[in-house]
Amino acid sequence: MATGPSLTEEVVEYVREHKTNHVVFGCNDVYKICDFMDVHYACDNRWWRTNGSKFRKLFPTLESWTQDQRASKEFELNHTAGKHLPGLSIDPKLIHFGSNSGYQMLNIAFLMGCNKFILLGYNMKHIDNKTHFFGDHEGMNNNSPYKTFLIKFKTVQPEIAKLVVNCTENTALRNFRISTLEKEL
Repeated sequence: MATGPSLTEEVVEYVREHKTNHVVFGCNDVYKICDFMDVHYACDNRWWRTNGSKFRKLFPTLESWTQDQRASKEFELNHTAGKHLPGLSIDPKLIHFGSNSGYQMLNIAFLMGCNKFILLGYNMKHIDNKTHFFGDHEGMNNNSPYKTFLIKFKTVQPEIAKLVVNCTENTALRNFRISTLEKEL
């Protein structure tokens, strides 16, 4: 689950009903509406400075990841190295950045051995002047370069891309198979 405007409480509750057979990943502020994630990811030190204490108070033991070393130490997070390279990393020691947390979270899920990826909240565009389901990020730059994000997702290797299903309503990310959450779960 990413933080696009289409991620609603109704979508999250539908996933909850089917959670038993799935590993649920969430990035950044998804924790605000999803209390049953198995894995959380946020890359930015600014995000952790703003949200880290509240997040860890709510989820003291949740498996959480970041590429930021300082945040990793301060909030007791798993750390992964990363590089600015095309495609998802197949090296278990690092991820590729892809210019956004949703891309990085997909790379972590792949490296953890997941073999089907259902994307939610990956709108990659404004909907009703909103960039995220919650509005704007507090204390952060909210100018999401969606064109760059879309270009980066096109670099995902074809053999991995065929494992990805985008179930995000009203998405600009069209290079993966599009389906509905009801059909895929």
